[in-house]
Amino acid sequence: MDEMRVPNSRQGRLSRRGFVAGGLAVGGGLAGVRALGGPGGLLAPAAAAAAAQPKRGGILIAAQEIDPVSLDPHTNSNFSALQAYEHIYESLTGYDEKTNIVPALAERWETSNAGKTYVFHLRPNVKFHNGQTMTAEDVKYSIDRVLDPKTASPWRNWFDLVQEVRIVDPLTIQMNLKGPYPGLLGSFAGMRASGIMPKGLAERENLKIKAIGTGPFKLVEFVSQDHITYARNPDYWNAPQPYLDGITFKILTEENARLAALHAGQIQYAVVTAQGEAQLKGSPGITVFKSPNAWVSLHYINVSKKPLSDARVRRAIRMAVDTNEVIQKAVFGAGVPSGPAPTGYGDWYLDPKTLPYQRADVDGAKKLLAEAGYPNGGFRIEMKCSPQYPEFVASTLVVQDSLRKLGIDVQVVQQEWGTFVNDHNTELKTGGREGGEIFASANTFRPDPDGYIYPYFHSAGALNDGGYRNAKIDPLMQQARSIFNHDQRKSLYREIQRTLLDESPNWWWYARFNIEAISNKVQGYAQSFTGRRIFLKKAWLG
Repeated sequence: MDEMRVPNSRQGRLSRRGFVAGGLAVGGGLAGVRALGGPGGLLAPAAAAAAAQPKRGGILIAAQEIDPVSLDPHTNSNFSALQAYEHIYESLTGYDEKTNIVPALAERWETSNAGKTYVFHLRPNVKFHNGQTMTAEDVKYSIDRVLDPKTASPWRNWFDLVQEVRIVDPLTIQMNLKGPYPGLLGSFAGMRASGIMPKGLAERENLKIKAIGTGPFKLVEFVSQDHITYARNPDYWNAPQPYLDGITFKILTEENARLAALHAGQIQYAVVTAQGEAQLKGSPGITVFKSPNAWVSLHYINVSKKPLSDARVRRAIRMAVDTNEVIQKAVFGAGVPSGPAPTGYGDWYLDPKTLPYQRADVDGAKKLLAEAGYPNGGFRIEMKCSPQYPEFVASTLVVQDSLRKLGIDVQVVQQEWGTFVNDHNTELKTGGREGGEIFASANTFRPDPDGYIYPYFHSAGALNDGGYRNAKIDPLMQQARSIFNHDQRKSLYREIQRTLLDESPNWWWYARFNIEAISNKVQGYAQSFTGRRIFLKKAWLG
């Protein structure tokens, strides 16, 4: 697998009928990718072109490839839910197309007290979808809900340094932190548990299917496993956006169904695989855009159970699997080897050429197993995956096949998506005491490198579902998330990642590409390194 290469684009705005920012545009022209844009040098697509004035009106029909399960912005751990509620809810900060942090519901902020005090000044006259005006009361309620242990937010670690949320006046919020936290602004922009809702909403409504935010689109209807319908928010604070009258996401979990709907003109947007991209090549009226994505495919491991509690066993299994084979069979080559922080993620990722265990070393794996007391393997492990993500099934089957050479029997359990999520959440809530042994999944975009590390591997991490403990790197993780010096943080996170690769509490495989197929009628949309669709608010129909 070649190393990811991103062509530099000119600084101007590129155009294909004013369409999409992104990497390679297949079949409809070429849009440039600007390398290393955004805070800390995040790898991000270039800005969208604007060759024509946006036009108001029309309904975008799109495909949602995974059922969101729930629309609660504070309690969801799955990315498909974020992709559904990100059009409804907003937070204090947001992202632009280059992944720079920009003001959103807070128009400005100040820090003091050595980074331990933040004062946010809210935009005036921002309306919720129910007509209520947003105030500091709503912001405090939303953040307090995330911090409340009863909420059991899987993302509370992103905000657990917030000691107090204090209302200064109706449009001013002060947050006092337990210590400096350079990732706070990004944590709000990341929209994992940071959505602002009206005070008391969670007590009045079933947030799995109801939602009231300040975003560019209002929820009309969510029918699980069928569709999500949004209508334009006429009171949106960032007028004249959005330009569309609405969006309907049809939940089409099978790629063949998405491809057929694209060809028939029944939908105008879909995420596709590299295999789907090849099938769309040359299709009239459809352009496929590809760009780097902060999606890291991996297997979560429950290290609280034998024999996976032994790092030598975990390392031996990882050594026996060829990473390139996983990439080829899971995403048809549309990925690049990655460590815990996705390849391309600013200064924080490890060079793919330096990652260990890229080529299968069966002899070395057998030696490690013998040292651990399993000279001939002789044990069984269970690996769970969901066919909702065919790439997870494919990567799991590669592991299963590879471990036969070590005498390890792998039982692959394929689960319906809702069951898979529930089982994973059970393991999360019980710290690995209940639930499965190994789950095929992925980590999506995190606004700060801390998001890939602390929640999953610190002893107190809210997402440490596998029960991993390491007294050596716990203080390093604590230090890295509390200092502002970029070079010191970079050094710490690289040391931590090297230790994690050696300990193998997860098996990290690759960062995949973001591949989106879109009708040429759609203009103004921009791809995002985050993998989110937040810039549909800028899209219009030509």
